[in-house]
Amino acid sequence: MNKQVWLLLDALRGASEFSALTELFAACCAWVKLNESNQLSEEYQLLNPSNSAKEQLKKVMEDCVSVESHVESWPLCDAALLQLVISLQQLLRANAISYQDLSIAITSLLEERGKKYGQLTIPNELTDLGVGLLGDKIESVYCPFTAGYEFAHKLPLGSLAEGETPLHSDEFYAKVHNFLLDRNFRVTCTDPIIEPTLIGDGGLKQFQSSIAMPPLGQKYPKSDIHDIWGRFPEKSLMADVYQLRHMLAHASDVVVGFVTNGFLFRSAAGEKQFKQDVLERNWLKAVIALPSNLLSSTSIHLSIVIFDKHKTNDSVLFIDASSEHFIDKSSRVRNKLTNVEQIQSIYNAFESCEFSKVCSIAEIESMDYNLSPSRYVLTNEDMALKQFLQQYPTAKLSDLVEIVRPQAVKHDADADAEYIEHNLTSLNTIGQLEGAGKRIKVATKDIVKVEKQKIQAGDVLVSCRGAVGRVALIDDSIEDNVIASQAFAILRLKPQMNNLSSVALYQYLTSEFGQQQLSSLVTGTTAQMLSAKDLSNIDIPVFSAEKLAELKRVRASVLEAHQKIIELQKDIEEINLSWIAQKA
Repeated sequence: MNKQVWLLLDALRGASEFSALTELFAACCAWVKLNESNQLSEEYQLLNPSNSAKEQLKKVMEDCVSVESHVESWPLCDAALLQLVISLQQLLRANAISYQDLSIAITSLLEERGKKYGQLTIPNELTDLGVGLLGDKIESVYCPFTAGYEFAHKLPLGSLAEGETPLHSDEFYAKVHNFLLDRNFRVTCTDPIIEPTLIGDGGLKQFQSSIAMPPLGQKYPKSDIHDIWGRFPEKSLMADVYQLRHMLAHASDVVVGFVTNGFLFRSAAGEKQFKQDVLERNWLKAVIALPSNLLSSTSIHLSIVIFDKHKTNDSVLFIDASSEHFIDKSSRVRNKLTNVEQIQSIYNAFESCEFSKVCSIAEIESMDYNLSPSRYVLTNEDMALKQFLQQYPTAKLSDLVEIVRPQAVKHDADADAEYIEHNLTSLNTIGQLEGAGKRIKVATKDIVKVEKQKIQAGDVLVSCRGAVGRVALIDDSIEDNVIASQAFAILRLKPQMNNLSSVALYQYLTSEFGQQQLSSLVTGTTAQMLSAKDLSNIDIPVFSAEKLAELKRVRASVLEAHQKIIELQKDIEEINLSWIAQKA
């Protein structure tokens, strides 16, 4: 930010409420610009003595900028307000600052406010990347939802840009930036999903392209949506499908949408149907995974989906730009996207490389329409795993074991049947169950269900919720009434498996390669999960008799070493207590 502007703001915001100061400062910037460019009649001109400064500024915003302002919450008195606008005027006339500097200052204030109140602002590097992905499809661009003006103001001056936003504050700042930057982004205050207002000949107004970062993690109750425009063939719990469908309905060519990572891997009915449809229509062009923690207002992980209604090939480009290679560590408060030009270059090249993979629609279908780039783009670790598995015959886990997914068990204090439930806290460092577990009494009607999730000797447990990937091996000392909590999946070898043993399966799943496979399949942003379907499709190496014997010896050595550790711990305890028995 320009030094002079920073000093001016620093003097203002000490005793002021942040949100109100941001609006007041933005209004003053617009007023000064209108005044300095001779766009105001005498009654609206700066420092007209006929009105108080606040009332005069309010009238300018309502009559000349066409936005509502909250004069009652503005924190400065008339004298301080006059000093602010005079200072801005003097700095501009001395060429110490520019209107571009004022626009940047407002954005910086909004970003700081976003950190405090969780309101969305879009970093410059993301707007630059998003607009760059539109290519030459920029004759007319639809920029809806929150902060759409941040994309619109990065477009060439000759582009027609319009948007709709449900936030009055968003409309206010869009119009202020319009004046400061000599832009003409037309914005309407409405919820574009519930009540779209841009209507053209025969339906929704058509633009060449659309770009937006819609509200993240939003939901629309089905009862709220009464669509007469045929936008929403699918019904979905999360709003991503509705938001993308709305953008596609307004665009004749390209759509660039920022989405949560959850949308990429979720397979709920509406989301899966949407993915199937855009693939069948050959609209999905690319998916770009971004680094975490890019936004100051939220820690939600972002990706970009790009649709092209006139795509000529039948492939999809996946770009994994989530690694540290694309993170600038200079920012302390959040990750900053870097190497934006490289991402753009990879996208334009549309070929497989270190960070990308061109995939067929059949490949995506085989992944159950999971659009996460990490499923397709191989890292160095993925390549090492692939090379390891090539040394052995492999089989899908579901071909080797029966997978039992325990359900929640309700405790009934009046019941007679008692079971012991073990969860993640029962696992020790070598994959054994330790401790008493949780005693649960089960009603007669639930016994059949609970019996199905009893643990048997030789079972392998894999945690699928929370700390995904922890593994246990059940030994012969297991009691008859022990069950696994629903955090686990129980893997039970199928009969007559001669090329795999429970010990070998455990040793592989706890190895760096087994753990890599499990971690690569984790879904969820707040609560991590591993789906039964993904788990069943893991490739497991099957071993020779010699290798099975070797892995058995490895496990025996681990047990022996662990026993020594226990004995040493007892020795330490005895040494610590030995002085008590000694006489002074």
